[in-house]
Parts: sequence; C-alpha cells; structure tokens
Amino acid sequence: MASGHLPDTTGLLLLMLLGVAAGALGRQLTTAAGFLTLLTGTQVVAHVSLTVTAAPMAMPHQSNTSTMLITHLIAIPLCALLISGAGRLYEVITSVLRALQILIGAPVTDRNRPSTQHTPAPEPLITLIALGGTGVRGPPAN
Repeated sequence: MASGHLPDTTGLLLLMLLGVAAGALGRQLTTAAGFLTLLTGTQVVAHVSLTVTAAPMAMPHQSNTSTMLITHLIAIPLCALLISGAGRLYEVITSVLRALQILIGAPVTDRNRPSTQHTPAPEPLITLIALGGTGVRGPPAN
C-alpha cells in the first residue's frame, strides 16, 4: 500500500509481474541466504513500484517509516527461513512417498528424467477420410 492507498491496476500488474519474476528466480535458490537476498530485493522493488504508480494527489501514509522498516527487517529473514524450510520439508515428504511406492510395488516414475518411451501419434482423421475408408470400392463381383 503505497501512500496509504490500495494500488491501482498498474501497481497490481507490476506487483504480479514482480512476483512471477521472483518466483522464477526463487526456483534456482537453495539456501536461506539466497532467499533473504531475493526477498529483500523484491521488497525494495515492490515499494519503489508502488510509490511510482501511486496517484499524484494521494496523501502520504500515516504510519511511521521506522516501524515499517523494522517490521520488514524482521519479516524478510523469517520468510526466507520459512520458504527454505518448506522446500526441505517437501524433499523429505517426496522421498518418503517414493520409498513407500517401492515397498508396495507400485511403479515409480521419475518426473525429472525425460521419458524414453515414445507413444505413437494417433492417425490424423483427414488421412482416413482422404483414403476413402477402409474397404475396397468397385463394382460387385458376378
């Protein structure tokens, strides 16, 4: 909320694009320090974009800047740790599920490895129509 008001559509679009970009960059990070840096940079860019897109006649917000800064300085490392911890928890859960699949004899699929099996493509309908069907066409035999 730049200047104490909800962002307009331009601000929301910028925030959405920023979130998508941060999410794409976050997929490459594996450490809490990396998330800390990403979240800090994203916060700064989000505040600048909301300030730039705020209405020119909007009144400045009434909150204390130091309080907001302290809140962000606490929230950013906390969120970085939570995101990093969630990633680790996801790895543990999926490894347990894979082990259970092996134990019960279910087929295990590794989605990270490209499939070597090629399924045949279905015959296009136009070729069946162009061939004139499946039978032999001609005059009846005597």
